[in-house]
Amino acid sequence: MTQEAAEQPPLRLVIDDSARDPSSKIWYALPAGYLNVPLDALDPEPGSEQETYLDQAMELVLGLAPEDQRDRYTGALRDVRFMTARMRSEGVIACSLGMHIADNGTSAMSVFTVALKDIDWAPAKITAVRAASLRESTENVELLTLPGGRPASLSDTLITMPDLEGVPGQDLYQCTLYIPAPSGTQLGVLTLSSTAVGSRKHYRDMMAGIAHTVSFHDPMPEIERAARGDGPDGTGGIAGDIASDFG
Repeated sequence: MTQEAAEQPPLRLVIDDSARDPSSKIWYALPAGYLNVPLDALDPEPGSEQETYLDQAMELVLGLAPEDQRDRYTGALRDVRFMTARMRSEGVIACSLGMHIADNGTSAMSVFTVALKDIDWAPAKITAVRAASLRESTENVELLTLPGGRPASLSDTLITMPDLEGVPGQDLYQCTLYIPAPSGTQLGVLTLSSTAVGSRKHYRDMMAGIAHTVSFHDPMPEIERAARGDGPDGTGGIAGDIASDFG
């Protein structure tokens, strides 16, 4: 080991419990600052135990709300349930809320979603390009080459949101990754949305980095071998890749 290598701080990864979920269909890494939204809990099956828990939680929130604001709280909670059901109907399987410091020093919020869509089989590169080109408004399309030579595409755009009741219209930045699964019959669609349009370069670079962590098979065994230094060359194998992907 060289002196330079010895002086480098040890690699530290924070691995969420969801990474060990045997029912997972896609794995990816997010930078710090993102909080997972429990879609299953917000859109439970009718008559299920989770629905009972959600109703109890909503009653507790409404009970704590100021009396003159309860209608507003009720509407907000109803909207959350509606949006959750809508996302799940469109194939969204995960959602996270992010809070970061923008380039100008203000706080910037973003929403990150992951969807898995069933598609007709086609060569992966064609699928990646076609998925990005089919957007209603596509800008800055970039073809990525992920680990293992897998293709993906990245595009971003600005969307002008209309005025809503009590909320003025504003620009929304949206960046989307399209990553075909090895089977060729599924497409991972990872989308980041934020009103912090001034940070679009930062978010685009971040999404490109996230793309290199996406996997359709469980990467945990390889990550754990690398963390132990059990790579085939005795140096930790993919440790360098993990450092670049996870920061």
